[in-house]
Amino acid sequence: MQDIVPALLLALFLAHLVGFSILGVKRREWYYLALVTTFGLLSAAFATLLFAPDVQAGGHALHRLLRFAAWAAAAVSISWTALRVLTRRRAE
Repeated sequence: MQDIVPALLLALFLAHLVGFSILGVKRREWYYLALVTTFGLLSAAFATLLFAPDVQAGGHALHRLLRFAAWAAAAVSISWTALRVLTRRRAE
């Protein structure tokens, strides 16, 4: 029962990964790279948590390190989104 939440989150993140990958290829915009990276790292983190929770890197759980990397990628993605919104508003 306790594995249900990570499994649902993995499915959710994989769906976002696929969706944003398709949009990025279709629209050919670099902006989607940050989103794909974020959801790729989140998917990897939860897959590792579910299927290999004992794997460590540098004395830390790998799933935790992947999640920290996803936070950094999300910060880039959010900043990029804010910059795009501000640029569009200034152009109007």
